[in-house]
Amino acid sequence: MTKYLFSKSEDIPPGTATLFFSFSAIVWFIIGTGLGSFNAAKLAFPDWVTGYEYFAFGKMRQVHVMAVIFGWISMAFAAAMMYITPALGNTKLWSEKLALWSCMNWNIGLAVGLITMWMGMTSGREYSDFIYPIDLILLFGVLIPVSLNVWMTIAKRRTQGIYTTNWFFAGSIFMLMIVLLVGNLPEYFHLTGLTEAYLTWWNAHNILGLWITPVAAAIAYYTIPKITGNPLYSHRIGHLHFWSIVIFYSTPAAHHLMSAPLPEWLKSFASVEGVLILVPAIAFVSNILLTMQGKWNMFVENIEVRFTVTGVLLAIPLNMQGGFQQTRSINWYIHGTGWIVAHAHLALLGFSTFIEVAAVYYGLQMIMKRKLYSLALANFHFWMLLIGFSIYWISMTIAGLIQGAGKIYEVPYIDIVVAEHPYMIARWFGGTLVFLGNCVWLYNMYMTAREGTIVPAGRMVHELAYER
Repeated sequence: MTKYLFSKSEDIPPGTATLFFSFSAIVWFIIGTGLGSFNAAKLAFPDWVTGYEYFAFGKMRQVHVMAVIFGWISMAFAAAMMYITPALGNTKLWSEKLALWSCMNWNIGLAVGLITMWMGMTSGREYSDFIYPIDLILLFGVLIPVSLNVWMTIAKRRTQGIYTTNWFFAGSIFMLMIVLLVGNLPEYFHLTGLTEAYLTWWNAHNILGLWITPVAAAIAYYTIPKITGNPLYSHRIGHLHFWSIVIFYSTPAAHHLMSAPLPEWLKSFASVEGVLILVPAIAFVSNILLTMQGKWNMFVENIEVRFTVTGVLLAIPLNMQGGFQQTRSINWYIHGTGWIVAHAHLALLGFSTFIEVAAVYYGLQMIMKRKLYSLALANFHFWMLLIGFSIYWISMTIAGLIQGAGKIYEVPYIDIVVAEHPYMIARWFGGTLVFLGNCVWLYNMYMTAREGTIVPAGRMVHELAYER
């Protein structure tokens, strides 16, 4: 990377930033899921690595969460934006050099942020844990440059209109800046009490709702039509999806605080808005599945389509569960239990991750112009991710129901711990499968870069996937 950081812009090959962002994302995914497996082992086996302050669950958990959200997920998003935005505008990325600097700043800033947080320097607010100097590095060194690159590339496009995916990219990155700015107000102005709690959870909710959810959907809007050769079923439904996300996702953060002394009207409003999230969800899922018409054979034959469609299908239980658990009675039952952990992983490790993995597979092959080194390893990766995630999700959902019942019937805490112990072991096993699958993925992509078959001019990588 250092070779290109100080090169003239015209000497940097197109797609270089995508390459570095993609491999960075895979490495952070391995780090994040490795930490997750370690933490799950501490819950499954209480005697695992005890007596060390820095390996305590309370310190390690947030490092895992932030590594996954801002390392794996957000860097995979950046890789997709750096590749897809110019491709849809029939132009080059506005500044490949700026994107490379963004990638370097991102890796350094995130590593420093995670280390300082691990050492105990934290704001203490979940999902906005970094201290404000780290926030400023990530804002001015990463987010603003990446945003500028996306917006200017769209502005310099050679196509007449703006495709749905680029609407989502441009809008989501703007909304993320607002979310981080407002979400960190408690730290900047020393806000406390209910105001601090509400803004903290508004930030946490909208990192998912206004960043992760729409950008993952935007990637699916690109990859499915591009690989299948079918046009997007409906651009109007795509725009309905975009604007309903803006309206319905941005307000219902109060459902995270149903037991707090918030105004009753706000809790009721949050419940209604939470159910209305089904509008963009139904629009997205139906649009993608209808785009697959006549090409369902590719769900079996093509690894990128299989990953993407699996992620889209996982959006169905994700959004139904999300609306369901925001009703007051259900929320009271499952609040603070493993059910919520399962739901969060359905969003991040299920819906979002499957779509991003497909984008990284596809983007890297296109940039390197090389056929995937091993389709068998890619299939192995898919099943490790799907089986590992499923074990994790189901076991934590059951554990959450046990915890909720224990809370209602005032069962002694130690009895709940004993009852949920088998599910904690299953949680660790499922998470470890995901971690091992990601290690295989990194090897496969590294070997693709070194020894993958060169794709002939005029052919697409997915056209060669099953040719020997």
